Amino acid sequence: MDSKTYRIKEFFNPADQRSLIVDTSACLSLGPLPGLESFKQAVKPILHLVDGVVTSPGQEQVLSGRTHQDAALLVRADWTNALRGPEFVLPPEKVKHITLMSASQALEIGASALVLYFLLGHEEQIEAGCLKWTVQLAIEGSQIGLPLIIDVQPIGERVVLQSKAVELGASYGLEGGADGIAVPWPGVESFKIIIKMSAGMPIWVKPRTLENVQNEIGEALQLGAAGLWLNEKVFAHPDAAGRIESLISLIHPSFAVKEGPQESL
Repeated sequence: MDSKTYRIKEFFNPADQRSLIVDTSACLSLGPLPGLESFKQAVKPILHLVDGVVTSPGQEQVLSGRTHQDAALLVRADWTNALRGPEFVLPPEKVKHITLMSASQALEIGASALVLYFLLGHEEQIEAGCLKWTVQLAIEGSQIGLPLIIDVQPIGERVVLQSKAVELGASYGLEGGADGIAVPWPGVESFKIIIKMSAGMPIWVKPRTLENVQNEIGEALQLGAAGLWLNEKVFAHPDAAGRIESLISLIHPSFAVKEGPQESL
């Protein structure tokens, strides 16, 4: 087993080869979000529940001291203001997208994978930049054994058909050399196409809302999805850890709650 394959296995449950990832990194673009105002206090209770947590490079330092029983660490490789909608206090006049770290830098801080946005529906240079960075980080990651996960974001105003944009983003990520893709649920027919394109590569599903999770992930798993990719909105729930635990049974039916997080964090 090569080192990249080994690291991918770090954020999969060995019993069923499925994965539940929670992405907290939107705070990097949006600032403190509901439920994540105190990052360590919010995330610590879920580390023993989920398979992986996506953080910004700065958030990663807060979670140092995790044990091998805790979630694997996936680090966000980039920053964008594209996530800021019109309700944001300073909505962007122009979309910006920059990389924050290389694969080697992520490896140095103990990451099991890098995560990169692939933005769709914006100006052509934004998509071109996403493809360029996908290829560069995939090549560098292959050289040092660090996987690259592409996070498809069809959120630009030019997106007309959401499902087709998701298909396109997944195809760009796969062609660019990614080792896994996280996609918004595009519907059954589009997801069948994505699974066929992936040729066995892990594909996570991002539910449209928490209320839709059960139906969407049920269909996705039947079609071959690797698991569920939750965003920061789950922390707005009054009992985020309890909500996540209730979702785990959808991904890991035989899940048994492990002992709580270690006090060394």
